[in-house]
Amino acid sequence: MSLGVIDVGTTNMRLIIYDDELKQSYLEAVNVPMLFPGGLRAEQDSTALRAAFNHLIKASRERGVKLLGISTYRASMLAWDREGNPLTNVVTWLDRRGMEVVSKFPLSLLARVPPLGSIMSPSSPVAQVLWFIRNEEKLIHRVRRGEAFMGTLSSYIAYLVSGEYVDDAANEALTGLWHPGSFRRISAIYDVLRIPREVGPEVVDDIHDIGEVDGVRVGVLTADQQAAMIGEGCLRPGCVKITNGTGSFVDMAVGGFRMVGRGLLPLLVLKAGGEAFYGVEGFLPATGSVMDWLVRLGLIGSPQELDGLAGVDARGLLVVPALAGVNVPPRPCALGLVSGLGLDTTRESFVRAVLEGMVQLIGLIFDSMRGIAEVSVVRVAGGLSKSSLFLKLLATALNVRVERQRDVEATARGTAALLKVFRGDWSIRDLVGGAQVEVETSVAPGEEGLSLNRDAVRRAVRGMKCRTR
Repeated sequence: MSLGVIDVGTTNMRLIIYDDELKQSYLEAVNVPMLFPGGLRAEQDSTALRAAFNHLIKASRERGVKLLGISTYRASMLAWDREGNPLTNVVTWLDRRGMEVVSKFPLSLLARVPPLGSIMSPSSPVAQVLWFIRNEEKLIHRVRRGEAFMGTLSSYIAYLVSGEYVDDAANEALTGLWHPGSFRRISAIYDVLRIPREVGPEVVDDIHDIGEVDGVRVGVLTADQQAAMIGEGCLRPGCVKITNGTGSFVDMAVGGFRMVGRGLLPLLVLKAGGEAFYGVEGFLPATGSVMDWLVRLGLIGSPQELDGLAGVDARGLLVVPALAGVNVPPRPCALGLVSGLGLDTTRESFVRAVLEGMVQLIGLIFDSMRGIAEVSVVRVAGGLSKSSLFLKLLATALNVRVERQRDVEATARGTAALLKVFRGDWSIRDLVGGAQVEVETSVAPGEEGLSLNRDAVRRAVRGMKCRTR
């Protein structure tokens, strides 16, 4: 019986259908517009999102899908009424309106107190809720009276399926309102920040019978990066997965819940059947978008040209392509840096230097994780991972074996693997053992040399300060 996966992304929503061997048999994508209404806003059209979801549910049913899993992007909030009609757009994880709230006294002072600092970052769900409290008083009154709901994108999707105000554990754990270690609401956060208790859905396992919609049963609801960790078989210490899309998410499996700091976030990767799996995450905001930038500048025709740069000399160039800030170490205002341009600089050497700089920025995240657990393998996914040169540079930079699976859609594959557990085909132990993993390419350190030193990148990033443009 076919397994359907709906992957809700920030620019589109996709339906991917798998057979029993986790081979893709169908793919359909629907654009869901991003909106940038000005200032620090970055929203997604919630009406278009609902329409896309309903369309893909219908498409899955028409293709014989009876069982569906859903993965969503994370740390993004919206409000809706009891009929499921959205009352706001989705305030996405790219949105920085929370800066208007957390930068002002007394919240600016509270944000300096661990662990409130990570919970109250400008893009966090808590900061988004605080913005709504201060700017949408009528909406908050409706939430308090039970006439409306406020929650993560995943909780809204769950409501569209079931009519119940619930959220999965992996997504809710990133709100800052529910503790991924104790599995309880964090009362102190609600009390200190005066957040209504009504903002808090029931939390269910990631493998859970969410409900049925148009004859299709939903048995999995989870977060995209956690699903990608499962798709890459990274559920036990020793494994790191790097998903390279617009940015790069670096996720390490760890043995239990850990608050680590240094720009790293604790993750609840999976909660199911009385078991919980944990990780830590670092994020580089711009990697795939840097490739798009190079295309716009006319320096490359497409990212597929990168492999032609194997063996090219960067000619002493230092390029730090921090075009959207750096999260590890925390430098949200970081901008790109180029040093060492000369008359011998060529288009090829510049693009090569950009790629090396990107790999070394990922290396900064990896260095922050080294003391947490020994790493034996890194598995990569996403569009940029299709480049053999990128894999080779990454393996050299991290000094660890890098693997790529045949199916680079790790999020959808991980969600489908969870569906096989829901259906009873596999157990959690099968996932831990890597039954869902099919490695196609393995690269060892040293297959491609790096001329850019990571310490030089580290010094450059540490010196970056916020400035007015």
